Amino acid sequence: MSSISSHGSETSSMEQFTPRHVHLVGSSPYDTNTEFFEAMSVALPGRLVCLPDGETGNRHFFVRWQMDVFASSPHILKGFEHIGDYKAYAPRVALSSQITLGAIGYDTHALESYAEFCALRDKGVVPHGVRFQVCLPTPLNVVGLCLLPEYQAEAEPLYEAALMAALRRIQDVIPKEDLAVQWDMAYEIGMLELPSAFNSWFDGQGNGDVKQGILERFARLAGAVDEGVKMGFHLCYGDAGHKHFSEPADMSVLVDMANELSSHAGRGVDWVHVPVPKNRTDEAYFRPLKDLKLKSETRVFLGLAHAWDTEGTRERIRVASEFLYDFGVSTECGFGRTEKDEVTSVLGVLAEVTEPELHLLLEETL
Repeated sequence: MSSISSHGSETSSMEQFTPRHVHLVGSSPYDTNTEFFEAMSVALPGRLVCLPDGETGNRHFFVRWQMDVFASSPHILKGFEHIGDYKAYAPRVALSSQITLGAIGYDTHALESYAEFCALRDKGVVPHGVRFQVCLPTPLNVVGLCLLPEYQAEAEPLYEAALMAALRRIQDVIPKEDLAVQWDMAYEIGMLELPSAFNSWFDGQGNGDVKQGILERFARLAGAVDEGVKMGFHLCYGDAGHKHFSEPADMSVLVDMANELSSHAGRGVDWVHVPVPKNRTDEAYFRPLKDLKLKSETRVFLGLAHAWDTEGTRERIRVASEFLYDFGVSTECGFGRTEKDEVTSVLGVLAEVTEPELHLLLEETL
């Protein structure tokens, strides 16, 4: 039996495929950006193509910190305790108060982090050739998770404009050859898999309208990323309490969205990240990977590495390689709600199941 990837590569199932690249989704429990940069560089030599800042401080819980952006319009906010609980809210009559936004902060954090990144690169801690990765939520994630349904349609274009302005500032300061942008997409998967909890403010009569709305919005975001800047996206089933908001039957929805998003991007997509639950070592979960239709430059990262589970991770790699060859590995989601001992464990797993890229190791020694 042989396995053929979306890129056309072929390998015998008798050979154990060993990934070379590791992708870091974003968030972490580390106290400072520098601490995160140092820890990741030491733990994963020769394996990283991009390096995020760990989303330290109040950014660790995905978009919850973005509630501060709407502090001048508190009447539009969901309760703080509900962010990440995926609770459905029945729309009410909207109040007439004008919605105002404060600074969203993604640009400020990125530029401050990039300065630390450069300082560590100059010292030889961060390898030359590794790009600085900026993780941004799509507006759907902020508007859908933070705001009451009756205000979402009005607030979305305001937030999208603010996010686009922040992205423009980031790209104006950080050289394109140093920069990578990741779009974090959890609410989109929720809209498709669990519409009772992830309400849409732009759907018509069917699921197709929701999907089309997602694709149209992503096309605008992707179009705002400059040529020469690496760009990818992270599809997600959530990580609140280390639990998914919905357990997928297989990777069908993820594969379909990866194909659709890539074809609607209007520019090159450099990577796609998708999660793999710890208990899924069965062929049925991975089989949809054979339907991936991505361009040759697009790396696929499977979030199949789990803490204290080296052998299980190896098994997931083995089964996945029956349907897709030449993929990188990652965790299911970020480290933001993870204890440091668990982070240490999963970093060890990632290092154990991968082989470093020789040219990356050489760049580290320069």
